[in-house]
Amino acid sequence: DLVFIGGGHTHSLVLRALAMRPIIGLRTTLISPASHTPYSGMLPGLVAGHYTFAETHIDLARLCQWAGVRFVAAEVTALDPAAQTVTVAGRPPIGYDLLSIDIGSQPELDPVPGAREYATPVKPVAGFWQRWQALLGELDRNPGPGEREIAVVGGGAGGVELAMAFAHTLRRRPVRVQLYWSGPALLAEYHPRTRRTVETALHELGVSMQPDRRVQRVEADYLHLEDGRQARYDQLFWCTGASAASWVAASGLQTDERGFLAVHDTLQCVGDARVFGSGDIATQINHPRPKAGVYAVRQAPTLARNLRNRLLGRPLRNYRPQRRFLSLVSLGDRRAAADRGWFTASGAWVW
Repeated sequence: DLVFIGGGHTHSLVLRALAMRPIIGLRTTLISPASHTPYSGMLPGLVAGHYTFAETHIDLARLCQWAGVRFVAAEVTALDPAAQTVTVAGRPPIGYDLLSIDIGSQPELDPVPGAREYATPVKPVAGFWQRWQALLGELDRNPGPGEREIAVVGGGAGGVELAMAFAHTLRRRPVRVQLYWSGPALLAEYHPRTRRTVETALHELGVSMQPDRRVQRVEADYLHLEDGRQARYDQLFWCTGASAASWVAASGLQTDERGFLAVHDTLQCVGDARVFGSGDIATQINHPRPKAGVYAVRQAPTLARNLRNRLLGRPLRNYRPQRRFLSLVSLGDRRAAADRGWFTASGAWVW
């Protein structure tokens, strides 16, 4: 029994690879709370109306049907490595001989009181997409006499892209988008030219930028900022640093200091060779890297090969992540900014 938890970028590619070269006597199961998994890089384009839902999502149920994989649409609530069982909501435990985890990450909500209660996190995408569609419906039914405030918390690439996608879609509606972040610089790890390009695009779209505005507490309709100010909002979207699902650390598997699964270069969990991890939920202890989808995609060939080799008793190979990667930041319309080391560019061709 080979069990996959999560239908992320890595697992989608691995399922395809394993199906093309089946292993006799292997039963494969995929557990995912949603039947469609998004390609996160296309999410801003989906919000901005450049893509359809079908263009940005992988149909896991159809993929599993084609690959001969059992698909379980459920949320994992616990993992017992000693018993080699996965606990899922509303079903009996699922046993495994080999397990692979690729569930991504989620924004950090718990450090800010009230954030989990009142904010809509950008991940999981299924919940965010429902909230966004509901908001568009509300605006259509009741435009209202006054301007509405949409607050986005997070000054990284995700928050910036989301704010611009919102502003692009709502540009003809009485809505103002506010972008809050805690540091002085937007996109602090990017080249200064890229930051200037993004700031110009935010300004042209009418996004109100709020630097050095750390949110200390969230209440219904109001953000309480560290400098003592209050900021009103009608809708609040949360796109801060990545955090890990709590059941990963609770399982007893070894994690890093932030609760992400600690893995060797073979992508096997430290201390349990029967468990593999990839994508945002995993941290390579020898080569820690930022949480970015490019690593999840590039881990797929190594993970597929190592799962096969582990099942067949063959030596495993190491995955060595690149040190730098090309970042693409959507600018609301069909333009983007590219950033990699000293290289920067922007325009429609980049998008």
